[in-house]
Amino acid sequence: MQALGDRLDQHVTVKQWLLIAILFKSMPAKLAVKEIASIVGATHQNVMQMARSLESKGFLEISIDPEDQRIRRIGLTQQCLDYFRTREDKETAFLNDLFTDFNGEELAQFHLFIERLLHNISNMEARSSGDGA
Repeated sequence: MQALGDRLDQHVTVKQWLLIAILFKSMPAKLAVKEIASIVGATHQNVMQMARSLESKGFLEISIDPEDQRIRRIGLTQQCLDYFRTREDKETAFLNDLFTDFNGEELAQFHLFIERLLHNISNMEARSSGDGA
């Protein structure tokens, strides 16, 4: 599914799209790289690599936290927001194609299953962080 999603746009991979979606949801705040890494389950280095790539395309701005020079914060640019507005129809069509053979009841069940899965993942993460693992 990731490979299919990566073909949707030549400028942004699915993983980069996820990073942008997380930043969009946090707006107007700029998230620290460590916060993003924790959300996506990636390393600091991987997040910075994606961020630098997106920064070179004009989609992100990486800045130094004014209160702690060690912290890098990442925010979306207006260019990014404008670009993704042009993709809305394409993304909607992709999702419609992805779920085309599902009826309303099946989609509701799918949503329930995903919610349960996310709940279990959250519980597992809380247990593993509590025992030092």
